[in-house]
Amino acid sequence: MNQPNLNWFYLHIVLALIIIVKDYNGTLEGSLDRFEQKIGLYTPPPDTTDTEEAPYYIPSIEEEVDSTFILPDRLKIKNNG
Repeated sequence: MNQPNLNWFYLHIVLALIIIVKDYNGTLEGSLDRFEQKIGLYTPPPDTTDTEEAPYYIPSIEEEVDSTFILPDRLKIKNNG
């Protein structure tokens, strides 16, 4: 029986280990940025010093919501009032 070619498997293992170690050391982001610049895909991150107002605001719900409406009648909370 022929042995399967495991080159791709080992390549993935090595790449995963490199990514894990570089991320642990804090050098992954810089390496990826340089790689993206080499192949022409790099776009600088947006300027985060400017903050924009949200186009709309949904206030939180103040009143208590009865979520037992989906239960059968025998399991619903009895509301005396």
